[in-house]
Amino acid sequence: MSKWKPDKLPKIFRPTKPTMVYDGMCGFCKFWIMRWKQLTKKGIDYISFQDCGNKFSPLAEKEFQSSVYLIHPDGTILYGAEAVFSSLSSNFCFRWLNWIYENISFFRSISDCGYSFIAKHRLYFSKLTKFFWGNSIELPSYHFSRWIFVKLLGIIYFIAFTSFWIQWEGLVGANGILPVADFFEQVKTRFGSSGFFRVPSLQWFFSDFGGMNFICISGIVISVMAVIGLLPRISMVVLWILYLSVYTGGQRFLSFQWDVLLLESGFLAIWLAPNCMLFRKYDSHTLSTGCVFLLRWLLFRLMFFSGVTKIVSGDPVWTDLTALTYHYETQPLATWTAWYMHQMPVWFHQLSTGFMFFVELVIPFFIFGPRRIKLIAWFYISLLMILILLTGNYTFFNLLTLMLCIFLLDDSVLKKWFKNRVSFRTLQQTSSIKWTSIKRRVAFIFVFCIVILSSAHTSIRYFPDFKFPQFIQQSLQTIRPFGIVNTYGLFSVMTTSRPELVIEKSQNGVDWEEIRFKWKAGMEISAPGFVQPHQPRLDWQMWFAALFFEQVDEIYWQMNTNEPESFQDHAAFMNRLRIPSGYHWFYRFLNQILKGSPAVLELLDNEFETPKYLKVWLYTYQFSDLKVKEKSGKWWVKNQKRILIPEFSLADIQ
Repeated sequence: MSKWKPDKLPKIFRPTKPTMVYDGMCGFCKFWIMRWKQLTKKGIDYISFQDCGNKFSPLAEKEFQSSVYLIHPDGTILYGAEAVFSSLSSNFCFRWLNWIYENISFFRSISDCGYSFIAKHRLYFSKLTKFFWGNSIELPSYHFSRWIFVKLLGIIYFIAFTSFWIQWEGLVGANGILPVADFFEQVKTRFGSSGFFRVPSLQWFFSDFGGMNFICISGIVISVMAVIGLLPRISMVVLWILYLSVYTGGQRFLSFQWDVLLLESGFLAIWLAPNCMLFRKYDSHTLSTGCVFLLRWLLFRLMFFSGVTKIVSGDPVWTDLTALTYHYETQPLATWTAWYMHQMPVWFHQLSTGFMFFVELVIPFFIFGPRRIKLIAWFYISLLMILILLTGNYTFFNLLTLMLCIFLLDDSVLKKWFKNRVSFRTLQQTSSIKWTSIKRRVAFIFVFCIVILSSAHTSIRYFPDFKFPQFIQQSLQTIRPFGIVNTYGLFSVMTTSRPELVIEKSQNGVDWEEIRFKWKAGMEISAPGFVQPHQPRLDWQMWFAALFFEQVDEIYWQMNTNEPESFQDHAAFMNRLRIPSGYHWFYRFLNQILKGSPAVLELLDNEFETPKYLKVWLYTYQFSDLKVKEKSGKWWVKNQKRILIPEFSLADIQ
């Protein structure tokens, strides 16, 4: 666009401040000027040409009707797209858009053509604006959304800490399956003083690496403070540190995507929560739009790459849309509702899978759209999470995702839902202009770094051969143990069968009884139940162990013609396979049962005296059908029974 030289506008008509002149009779212009006033704040004055008269002569009504004009104090006149982008220079967060316009000719040409097209069809675009944004085009606020978010995060932290607290002794206690003190001692021996940065935890500051009980109880107390709204930012900092300590100390038992999702969400919440004594819903504390964007970016990565990972895995049951014919039956901790869903016809499951792909691959792009498009994203993502919640036991994962969806709803939407019962009180800002400007720059750099690092981390997962600059790789390596940025993608490969490990105990080696777990599939007549949002982490790991040992069993029968006759035969075979260290916990678990560890036995369902002998069977479980259930009352059907570990005692396993 052309510029008029300063002397083209007489000095007596020049404004003392950059001024944008627009058509006050144009509905489209009035809508967008409302938003531009908020974007540019006090940096630009706005006036309709109907009100300015001859204030900017020789510019006349003819020029103002065709385009917006930006008039600078030095007399420079800009119009059209150039005026629009130049006005954004007064806002630090959007100044980069003007730089792109001025320096990239292709973008400038596209912008000029786009502005001209919109200007000629303003009535049509005015209707589109109302369709996408509603009756208000003003910048959305998220004060009430943030208040809800902080409370929900406090509730989820409370669930996570409480759930782990009631089982940590059996999992990682001194007499548990994977003693946490032994783990940290090994890290210290291997890495020395740098061990903290590889396995960050408060337990480094406790004697003998204890403190897990203190960490969990502290997490419960501080999460209650967060729900109340007491010291929200400090609470978020402490909760993140505490859960990071639980995450690292939990080892194999805290290796789930919702654990790192909670860490990443909690880290972002530190910068989102207001720095005040008591956080009340009607107080409009300063809110960084950059943090809101990062939480949406996190939701986008979680949803979109959950879909992408299924497509790129090459698993045919995803591409032919039959995955859900297996999912309900083979998910880690099935529910009775999943049993009923499993009975539905194949076409229903294919439609359901197609709907899931629509939500995971298409809807995530709506997250960055205008108000009503965000509402569509909120509806579909929330609907998918609720459907998963009603048919599965995925702990607090669904609650976490629903919490991230909160920032798809701005205050104008929430106030309508709550019938305008919430009114915000603007708090006096005490920061100087200079300090505010510094904070904005720091926030911009922070957002930029998180986006770059998270994008690089995700790209490395799908393009491992691509080489990023060394400083990015080093940065990712440094922050990886802290869970600040992570990759996501659930169920990349669908399990099409359900192996289950069945452990039997005996006192004499003759009479055997099955050891029952509290939640995993066991007795055929036991209805699968709901346990969420609590996560019985031993039961979950037994599902993964069954998948692993099923593969081991297949390899064994490829190499042998007879069943293993003793524990020594099994151990020798596993040594030949070089069993991954991640599954040594299973043998430790069997060892603690034979030792009669009260903490470990507490994780199981049936009370019993310490057995002298154990053996492990591998079964294939399937949901029964309607006829079988009606006749026998069985929810499960067990078949393909085969021995995995023959009879053994404590002397054999040690």
